[in-house]
Amino acid sequence: MPNEELGRLCFVIMPFGEKDDHGKLIDFDAVYRQIIRPAVEALTQDRIRIRCLRCDEVEKAGLIHERMINYILDAEVAVVDISTANPNVYYELGVRHALRDRVTVLIRREGTRNPFNIAGMNTIDYDDSDPEKVAQAQSMIRSFIRNGLLSSTRDSLVHAAVPGLEVSSRQGAIAASRVHRYAPAHARGGEIRLITGNLRNVNLSSGGADDRIDIWVNSENINMQMARIFDSSISALIRYLGARRDDVGDIVEDTIADELRAKMRGRQQVNPGMVVSTGSGSLADSHHVRRIFHVASVYGVIGGGYYPIAQVEQCITAALLQADRESARAEKAGEKPYRSIVLPLLTTGSGSSSLVDSARKQLDAARNYLEARAAVTRLQRVYFLAPTKRHLSALQVALAELGIAEVGADVAAAAVLPDAEAGRVDQSDRMGTAACGNAAAPVDGAAGSGR
Repeated sequence: MPNEELGRLCFVIMPFGEKDDHGKLIDFDAVYRQIIRPAVEALTQDRIRIRCLRCDEVEKAGLIHERMINYILDAEVAVVDISTANPNVYYELGVRHALRDRVTVLIRREGTRNPFNIAGMNTIDYDDSDPEKVAQAQSMIRSFIRNGLLSSTRDSLVHAAVPGLEVSSRQGAIAASRVHRYAPAHARGGEIRLITGNLRNVNLSSGGADDRIDIWVNSENINMQMARIFDSSISALIRYLGARRDDVGDIVEDTIADELRAKMRGRQQVNPGMVVSTGSGSLADSHHVRRIFHVASVYGVIGGGYYPIAQVEQCITAALLQADRESARAEKAGEKPYRSIVLPLLTTGSGSSSLVDSARKQLDAARNYLEARAAVTRLQRVYFLAPTKRHLSALQVALAELGIAEVGADVAAAAVLPDAEAGRVDQSDRMGTAACGNAAAPVDGAAGSGR
């Protein structure tokens, strides 16, 4: 995506043009230009890259109402001006509260009263005729957005009343395998890389051994129970590809799952964030993978699904530290150290959660490790998997906010399958673009100008 479009999205829901409000004329276009947009753009001072968008700024053909719903769903932030009790605005606010549990910021012209159903919601007052109050409103909008992005507090009455409600946006699976390279400032040659596409295509090119990714990380539950092979998860994919199979693809020996079970030695679970290392089974021959790291990043609730552990980014540090420990053992045995590792973005994929915030924490953990241990780590390349456009966008925005510079733009990876082969599909392709462990898979408009 173009660099100027790289950032979070704030979708603005408000009336257009001049509207009468109890005998007072309000220029809503001026409110947008002079209050809302400057407040949102000021978030760059907080190292939050975010762009402001109102539906009349969208230059796309197609159904305007469909685009509106997509923006309401996909935007991490919505600013809603409820002045004049505009029915279109209230409809879109209701849609927003149904689709996203946070961050929806309500504003109103000073003197406006909230109707009964939203009477208890925090609302920012503005007076566009008073420069001091304009500045005060800008500051409050900026603070509301910043605090909302950095916390998990819900501001949707719908999600508060219906706990566990989830809405997932379309994923936009990426077929082509590409690598984006980033260089942390003090990592002494170590790189963070984003690798797009299906994990099953990694290491299948004709590139040299130095280009292959040594370790694949599997996001697992704290019980270390690998997913069933037909589940849409990385755990299922690794289990299937690592198993010994007969000529028609049926599993003869459940290699990785059996070894993982043996490593548990009868335990029911491990501590959150723990890493259990196993061999790679058949992946050693088919994909040149040397080790599989199973990280306890989610926990299960009977009848309730899977949830990420607290501070899931600590799994990143634990996996990288484990790689260096095993490198030390490998070198003592006269073997090559482990130079590269690929990690999924550790998240349950909830449509209402922020992939950017999750990506930012995990990328920061990887950056901190590479920089703090630059003199001793054997790791040279830490990859994050981006199976969908949504994942890639979140990772790119997070890297930009962290100030980690890209050093190579969209180059074909020696460690991945060539584009011509990446589109081939077989049975296991159905398992390769989902979220981590046994958790659920993470899977453009506005009303007309007459509002």
